[in-house]
Amino acid sequence: MPLYAYRCRACGAEFEELVRFSTPDEEIACPRCGQRAAEKRLTAFATLGRESISRRALACGPIP
Repeated sequence: MPLYAYRCRACGAEFEELVRFSTPDEEIACPRCGQRAAEKRLTAFATLGRESISRRALACGPIP
């Protein structure tokens, strides 16, 4: 199940929730106020670029 970020339209709380793909946003309840007024938020995610990873960190065995 993917982790989504939400914001409650009723109280403004921001929270994350593990949700099935088939679950509509209208069924997500706010953990602060309990209202079913959550809207999905766009979030950034971290990636590791080629320059930031050393060969040794990726290796499963000795590096030639």
